[in-house]
Amino acid sequence: MKKKSFISSKTLLSAALAVASLGTQAFAQDNDNLVTLIEMGDLHGTIVPHAAILKNSDGSEREVASSGGLARLKTIINEIRSQNSEAVLLSAGDLTHGSAEAMFTVGDAMMVPMNAFGIDVFTPGNWDFGYGAAVFRNRFTTFGPKPTIPGNIRPMASYINCASIPVIAGLTDVDSGYTCDENDANTAPYPTPAGQGVIKASFPVVAANIYNAAPLPAQLQGKRTLAPYKILERNGTKIAVIGLTAAIVPQQADTFNIGLRFTQGVEELPALLDEVKKLGAQLIVVQSELGLAQNIKIAQSFEDIDVMYSAHTHEATIGALLVDSKKVSRTTPGQALSRGERYQLAKGAAIVVETNRDMYVGKLDLEMNGGDIVDFSWQAIPVDESVTPDPAMAQLVAFVEEGFVAGADNAVMRHTFMPGGFLNPSVRGLQLTEDLDTVVGYTDTLLLRHHVLEDTLNNFIADAILDVTNTVADVRNQPGWENGVDVSMANGFRFGNAVLPGSAITLRDLYTWFPISPAVNIADFSGQSIQNSLNTILGAVFDRNVFMQRGGWNVGLANMEQKIDLKNRPFSSSSGRIVDIKIGGQPLDLSKRYVFASCYGHGNPLDEVCRTSGGANFKFFQLTDADDYSSAITLTGPAATENFIVGATVKQVAPDNFLHPVHALRRYLDSLPDNTVTEAQFGAGQGRVVTVDSKNPGNLPQAESEQIGQPDNTPDITFVQPPFGAGPAFFSGHVGHND
Repeated sequence: MKKKSFISSKTLLSAALAVASLGTQAFAQDNDNLVTLIEMGDLHGTIVPHAAILKNSDGSEREVASSGGLARLKTIINEIRSQNSEAVLLSAGDLTHGSAEAMFTVGDAMMVPMNAFGIDVFTPGNWDFGYGAAVFRNRFTTFGPKPTIPGNIRPMASYINCASIPVIAGLTDVDSGYTCDENDANTAPYPTPAGQGVIKASFPVVAANIYNAAPLPAQLQGKRTLAPYKILERNGTKIAVIGLTAAIVPQQADTFNIGLRFTQGVEELPALLDEVKKLGAQLIVVQSELGLAQNIKIAQSFEDIDVMYSAHTHEATIGALLVDSKKVSRTTPGQALSRGERYQLAKGAAIVVETNRDMYVGKLDLEMNGGDIVDFSWQAIPVDESVTPDPAMAQLVAFVEEGFVAGADNAVMRHTFMPGGFLNPSVRGLQLTEDLDTVVGYTDTLLLRHHVLEDTLNNFIADAILDVTNTVADVRNQPGWENGVDVSMANGFRFGNAVLPGSAITLRDLYTWFPISPAVNIADFSGQSIQNSLNTILGAVFDRNVFMQRGGWNVGLANMEQKIDLKNRPFSSSSGRIVDIKIGGQPLDLSKRYVFASCYGHGNPLDEVCRTSGGANFKFFQLTDADDYSSAITLTGPAATENFIVGATVKQVAPDNFLHPVHALRRYLDSLPDNTVTEAQFGAGQGRVVTVDSKNPGNLPQAESEQIGQPDNTPDITFVQPPFGAGPAFFSGHVGHND
């Protein structure tokens, strides 16, 4: 905790320089003044190893055929704890979403091993609300209402239960302290039947910016859903960990946030900082799912924050950031702090760090002097093939994977996902009947959401949905749709496994790209609606006011090209960042109706396709046989047309056998020569999105270094997304400054 009113900056500087000889990698682990924070964030339901692109210490990248996996994470965490038994394990960001195993068990497959990690404090991310408020409350809250688990959720929650978890010495046995609970303190009038509840977190969960809302009883509304912070003590240092969950949940599917209200967390922080200081906190950590850009801004704005553990944006801070009200600087990994960096730290700069999914474990060693950080060492430890999996955790992972991969009898358990409103019992909804390691295609190019504007993976996904929906005869039988589907888009998700060039694509990979349950849908839109939506999305990615950034990246485009200006726009005179749009090679006609196919979030209004609202003639695609992705596809209307969400009740909207994006991807892969995704067909270099300088004649493309404001608009040019947005600097509220 910074004590500016008690210790002068000169005294702090002297203390910092006194330990200069330690260097950032030379801390003695038995130092009584050492506090170690272990950080793993945005795990996104990833249980087993996968291919990845990892950063080197110099910012360059390398391909890794096998990275991550919970058993490797456990090895690294065990090693850090062996060096410092009082290390604090923090986790923030999306935990229970991101894989087929997580989705088809509504997160239970992830909770079984995560409860064995010994997490000290967790803060949830936006996707942890993706199974609805009843699942979230039963899993993560320790007080307040515990609604009964809805009928459509119970079959997924029944796949894994506490009674079936194997007893593994040192991990899930009694001596290890492992606990598993499903229905503790369920106060609903009709408690969830035994074995059909979700598995609860056995670790503390904090978030200061989530509150109860209608339709809960009036006496509960306005009260916090979770505790705002947790106080710990390590090596004689009292540590406060304040949580901020994602603020964007209300912008996602409407079913995510029934009975919940979210704030940005900024207004709550002053009182919370004062409160934890009064409780004696000497080190204040904020772990936040608001994303790197907003977390940097918060760290700049509140001098009492010592460490900002950032999640949501999936950036990897190979060099920790030092942040104060005037400056954001990147430290050099593996090197001692420079004199200027030590001065910045002594003046009260916060340390801001972020890790990316299960590909890194963060280790932050803090050299404390009373209540002040006088030196630190940050490592984003890569989780690659050099890490030996922890045997006990590998055994628990194998248990979780049962039923998702073929066993000795070559059998795979049927898994069903029934979105909001689907009835129980019934085998309807999305069906998984195959081994997740089934090979479904190949690629000669890197498939990874690796670029903020356009990438090969999103091009492929958008093209797949366009191609598959365009082959459905029912489409051209609709009045005004005689020419078929005009355009499709792919959501700008950050998550998903990498598939390296020359590798096979598996069913598991497809589900990491679309680990949610949207139904593929179609409607027609005016050109004006499409343009407005695309401008809104670009604004959410690049807004210079970081609190207006939503998260996620630009959408993938099929049969559409954009010229955009990120450097100069938007002004009131130019409206948005888009300079020019072409659909099918022709300029966008703002008055024309275009047929648009993509995906629908269950419970949303029936004018929405892939974050674009204002559509008409809304239809769903459905399979003839839910077990066969290659069966005939037809069009159908929605199962309900009004009052989808009334109180806590959610109606079914999509048909029983709705077409899922994974079905479309498989069908499209089957149609490609040799089932292969190629750089020639889908590569980002095609120029579906081109940045231009609209102030110059001819709208000529900008130089690569100017396209998104890099490198002058970021403390680290290896970041995928410039954290301070893009466009004129004064839009950030700082006239005459670059950030």
